[in-house]
Amino acid sequence: MTLGVWKPASEQSLSITSLTGLLEQLPVDALQSLEGLTADAFAVQQRWIKLPAQSWALAEALSLDQISQLIRFFTLAEYHWAGWEAGKLSPVIPLVAQLKQRDAFDAAFRRWIKTNTDNRYLPNGAIL
Repeated sequence: MTLGVWKPASEQSLSITSLTGLLEQLPVDALQSLEGLTADAFAVQQRWIKLPAQSWALAEALSLDQISQLIRFFTLAEYHWAGWEAGKLSPVIPLVAQLKQRDAFDAAFRRWIKTNTDNRYLPNGAIL
């Protein structure tokens, strides 16, 4: 009998294909609530919420609307679904940074995030 080493698959599961797969499960219009969505349907994505910020660099290949939709999804999921708490590791932080790099993050979107979260680190991350 041989014994192998268990390796969690969550870190290898983040790819452009998996991100576009998530986006296909979400409404086309800007997400305002999680109505009609259940945490159970997004169990794979729950494992992504504490990935290192550099893991999200691949989202640069997405459009501004797609990145915004991911920000909305992860903001709402963390706020409403148990077990989705990410704190300073939230994917919202590196995704917002990508919008800022493209000069596409405005005050209205910042207010939307602050209104829909209790995570003190959103949208900018830890202050240091």
